[in-house]
Amino acid sequence: MADPAPTPGAEPMSLDLADFDAVGLLTEAIVSLRAHVLINELEAAATIGAPSGWHRLVLNAKNGGSSVLVVRFNDLSVSRTKNVATALHRRGWQLDEDHEGATLRQAPGTPATDVAFEVLAALTVGGAPHDVRELQATDATGAPVELRS
Repeated sequence: MADPAPTPGAEPMSLDLADFDAVGLLTEAIVSLRAHVLINELEAAATIGAPSGWHRLVLNAKNGGSSVLVVRFNDLSVSRTKNVATALHRRGWQLDEDHEGATLRQAPGTPATDVAFEVLAALTVGGAPHDVRELQATDATGAPVELRS
């Protein structure tokens, strides 16, 4: 059986954390994610991967215009968990009650560039590498969200 045709928008977006253009690319992706939520009236989430042993980040776009950034510590060693949790807490993130993650809620109207800078900072806390990450997004139905302009 032949592989199905690729779904438009299913290709991951590459995000080079060492490149200053990352903030612009990420800002455009956030605007695209928010637009998808507004147009389709479906919440959506973008996941930014991480190398083995490091933390990935999920950006949830909500119907009311707010954003919720989430980092889970499941794949981190005990020492990395402590370093990442401490660094995120210092940035104003709330540590989850289960001590296995942290969350930052951003109000409706928060500029996409501000969200992008926070995401980039959160991805590199605790000594995480400034490498190339893949970013993918889906809406509440599981449909891919196109993040390129």
